[in-house]
Amino acid sequence: MVESRQPYSPLVVRHRNSLRVIAAWWIACFLWSGSFVFIRLGLRDLPPLTFAWMRLVLALTVLIPLTVARGGFVNLDRRDIAHVTMAGVLLLGVNYGLVYWGAQFIPSGLVAILLSTTPVLALALGWLVGSETVTGRKIVALGAGVLGVVLIFRAEAHASGMAAIVGTLAVVGSALCVASAYVWLKGYGKRLPPLTVTTLQCLAGVVPLAIAGVAVEGPPWEATWTATAVGALLYLALCGSVLAFWLNYWLLQRMDASAMLMMGVAEVPIAVALGAAVIGERLPAGTLAGAACVLAGVVLGPVSTPSTESSRGS
Repeated sequence: MVESRQPYSPLVVRHRNSLRVIAAWWIACFLWSGSFVFIRLGLRDLPPLTFAWMRLVLALTVLIPLTVARGGFVNLDRRDIAHVTMAGVLLLGVNYGLVYWGAQFIPSGLVAILLSTTPVLALALGWLVGSETVTGRKIVALGAGVLGVVLIFRAEAHASGMAAIVGTLAVVGSALCVASAYVWLKGYGKRLPPLTVTTLQCLAGVVPLAIAGVAVEGPPWEATWTATAVGALLYLALCGSVLAFWLNYWLLQRMDASAMLMMGVAEVPIAVALGAAVIGERLPAGTLAGAACVLAGVVLGPVSTPSTESSRGS
């Protein structure tokens, strides 16, 4: 009599699960890395604020039904809503406005580099409010990040002039908004379902962006909706927000936060390579040297910094 066997041993199952996690990590990484190129492509035809708030509107058409179906709006108190929405104004309102406006003037790869400074900025703000402890490693990380930003400003001023400086300042400001929201939510410490948090933050961010966009740029139907612009919007809303968000939280249930943080480091060379391959961007040597310092600061810095979809500037 032939002895029956289980189709897979526990070791094989664990191996397959590990491969799924690694594959999902890289898919999410490429999705977010591609966002920077699609922002630049869309900005060729669309005004920046309109582009930013229409992305949130399209993402909300998917997020709101999902949140309602999962009961994500049930049992929320006013304090929950107040803290999450205030952070959302920074994360997806002011942040997106600055990123999209600044991305008009600088390469997509540089946008990715500057947004990768968020953990280092969060570290500095955490020190100021007393939520981060000072260690030698963190001091080195902060110094490397600051040096990197200085090198980038110097290189861009020499290579591209005042427009690049203004764009760089805007994107650094957006990273500072994200870092501030990190520190705010960490100090609050309230944990809500990730889908609920993201939906509330999108709702909070879209209101000021839409008001500013209509006031400054006019209604969206007056924009030039080319096929490239529509394609960029669809990618950013559905792939860069909804799908990447789902993968992010699926991974957070299976990986350490430090491993998730490294995604921000991996995205930079991918974004730079995509910018060069798709739209022919080239970064000055000084900018690349600054990027190396920034990434060193991120690697050495606070590996416990939260990594969430709502923290993304892309």
